[in-house]
Amino acid sequence: MAQQNKFDYRITQEGDKWNAEITRRVTARRTSVSKRQNGFENEALAEVWAKEELVQFVKNLQAATIRKADKRTVRNELAAKAEAEKIAAAAAYEEKRLAAMEAQDQQENEEA
Repeated sequence: MAQQNKFDYRITQEGDKWNAEITRRVTARRTSVSKRQNGFENEALAEVWAKEELVQFVKNLQAATIRKADKRTVRNELAAKAEAEKIAAAAAYEEKRLAAMEAQDQQENEEA
């Protein structure tokens, strides 16, 4: 099974103009164009743009991934804190309920 990059570039010619595309490998058979620039005078200019843009595109994706991971970490910490507070509140409620029941039992025993 051949290993290919998830992102790559493709240079095409339409008449006397060249087009550059940043492509994403969606599945083994299908690709999607993520970014496109049309109207280059020659193939070399299109290829230079595509290479530079591909590097920048991947850097932006990596930065976005890091931002999402940071947000996920904060979100998970807040969820864990909320869960701990919920458990503590439930334990405190149960403790108060048991204390009230014991007090009521003692009061009934004293009256009897």
